[in-house]
Amino acid sequence: MNRRTRTIKAPSPAPVRSTARHEKQAGSMSASSRRYVDRVGSRLSIAITLVSAGVCAGQTHVETDARPGEGDGVLIQDAGSVTTPDLGLSESEFEDIDLLEMEVATVVTASRREQKITAVPYAMSVTTKDDIRHCGARSIPDALRLVPGVDVADLAHGAWAVSTRGFHGFLNRQLLVLVDGRQVFDSLFGGTLWGNWPLQLEDIERIEVIRGPGGVTWGANAVNGVINIITKDPADQLGLTVSTGGGSRGTHTEHVGYAIQDGKLRLRLSGEYEASDGFKTGGSFLRSLDDEYKAGRASIHAVYDAGPNDILTLSAGNSLVDGGLPPSPLSGIDVRRNSGSQATFVLGKWTHIDSVDNLYELTGYVNDFQVSPGAPAIDYRYQQFALQFSHTFKPSDSHAITWGIDTRADLIDATNSDPHLLSRDYVSTGIIGLYVQDEWRFAPRWALDLGARMDYEFYGGFQPSARAALSHELSDNASVYAAVSRAFQMPTAGLRFVDIPILNGLAHVTADQDVDAETLIAYELGHRAKWFDRLDTNLSLFWNSYDELTTLSPALGPPGLVRMHFGNRASAAVYGVELDATLRVSNQLTLLGHYTYQQMDWSSSSPFHEKDLMSPPRHKFMVGARYSPTDDLHLSSHLFFVDAVKAPNPANPFLPRHVAPYFSLNLLAEYELWDDRAAIAVGVRNLLDDSHYEGGTLFINDAEVPRTVFARLRISFP
Repeated sequence: MNRRTRTIKAPSPAPVRSTARHEKQAGSMSASSRRYVDRVGSRLSIAITLVSAGVCAGQTHVETDARPGEGDGVLIQDAGSVTTPDLGLSESEFEDIDLLEMEVATVVTASRREQKITAVPYAMSVTTKDDIRHCGARSIPDALRLVPGVDVADLAHGAWAVSTRGFHGFLNRQLLVLVDGRQVFDSLFGGTLWGNWPLQLEDIERIEVIRGPGGVTWGANAVNGVINIITKDPADQLGLTVSTGGGSRGTHTEHVGYAIQDGKLRLRLSGEYEASDGFKTGGSFLRSLDDEYKAGRASIHAVYDAGPNDILTLSAGNSLVDGGLPPSPLSGIDVRRNSGSQATFVLGKWTHIDSVDNLYELTGYVNDFQVSPGAPAIDYRYQQFALQFSHTFKPSDSHAITWGIDTRADLIDATNSDPHLLSRDYVSTGIIGLYVQDEWRFAPRWALDLGARMDYEFYGGFQPSARAALSHELSDNASVYAAVSRAFQMPTAGLRFVDIPILNGLAHVTADQDVDAETLIAYELGHRAKWFDRLDTNLSLFWNSYDELTTLSPALGPPGLVRMHFGNRASAAVYGVELDATLRVSNQLTLLGHYTYQQMDWSSSSPFHEKDLMSPPRHKFMVGARYSPTDDLHLSSHLFFVDAVKAPNPANPFLPRHVAPYFSLNLLAEYELWDDRAAIAVGVRNLLDDSHYEGGTLFINDAEVPRTVFARLRISFP
């Protein structure tokens, strides 16, 4: 902001779309950062007066390209410079006005309707597109390191372990990942293969993260958390965008995107190619590391305003990956097969808005996924067909109700595995869930959120979910909430029929077809506050109690000499504290950080078991700084600490690997030019050491995360 000329330079185009028209789409919200104008005291009143007076006086030039239905509230869109009239304010009074104070983050993941994040009784965080850009992330898991309570381990180039509140592992079945409300959950092993789906950082608007159960809203597998990746509206990417970058170990990424707006239609096409020679060291005497990675991704996203009350959305994507899943020694001696995958999805959504408080949404999608991680016995393909309906309405001023029905069918084909993966070639199942949620504001500063859900799965039968949360606004800038929840993780149909030969057939992994669902009772207490208009803090305390946990336990064969059997044998408790804070020291400098303490107590009926899970790091923190000495130069640094963990050892499944604690320092410098249509950035990741382990899994080979130096260039042609 140029204080000397008393000119407000608006941020990058940030349209605020009508709540009734565009913002009430669960999982597919309008893309730009919002600038909602609420009553926030005298500063906001002055800011509104400044803008309004400028318009009336003809001293404000605002170019807009509003879409039908937009215009509710105050909108600053595609603005150049807004010259303020002389209202008799002193320079110091004028400089005290910070338009960023008008920004109130909104989220949709908690209840499938738009809410201010300060009113959501969940431990919830939002990672914006600017956060992703400033931290120098090369992937979505990299960006999630900014979130407290989220554990991220780099296992190979293209493979990550991501978890919330324990059960940290490569295929974490307790965490549900969504993309615009579409589930990305493996039908056979569960979890999410992050590097194998068409996820492009350039197209992401924000990432909403719920730490804790989301079972009422999203059903099975939303046990420890929900991550919803929300993509940009094509209108916020109009024109041609080209970016390229490269760094150590032969890593490079090229991205091209093009978006248009023609009347009621908004359309984006995007594609990228990523390649790397892989990480520096790893593997064992049984098998050397081979994690060379090549991936091509393409997607299309279209939004059509079908009428004054209807919005149609269509998106589709495909990714083709070569490598990324280095074969584990457990796949066998002298067994060689290149790993790879192909993923395709199609999503359609119809949103009907009768009024601001009456919204209908119908979503259907198809996921088609095929993967071979380099072990001949593990080669499978699945299709998921899903249909979701939700309805939000307000029967009175004090109640906001959302109800809906979710259905999904999973079809698994294991015929490509050699000699076999499942005890039958084809496995299928279906699940249907009915839910209802009510936010009841029974007093001016009190709210009671109640939710219930019932799911039925063909093999697992009926499973309930429930949540009750009481929240209280202590003041205009502080609130507290307490919640109790029940959620469940339904074993996938594929896991019920697993029969995998490992170590050249010397051992087999088998399963109990009648395995029960894992259940969770969770207790949580949270506090949010804003201090002195500059410091935001969030504190969460939680206790999770699990029953019917599944493990792999060894026994003498047949089949093979040793049989690792999948069944319900354990219980656990996970408890901890999460704290994060953001301090805006000045318009140029922001400090941020978070700290997490977590502890797991595990009890099993079997003295020997394997979970393919890492122990959660007991202590973890991040401290960061973002500094812009000029309007065009942006500097950032993020220091991460992760405590020691025990991880699965692919070279010896009976003895875990002890992973030492580590520090990781990431630095980034970015310079904008050509009226902010181009940006050049250079940075380094993991500056403090040459390489280190972050975890492990039985499914892929060991790899150490190396230090990397990188540069990137981004150009936009509107």
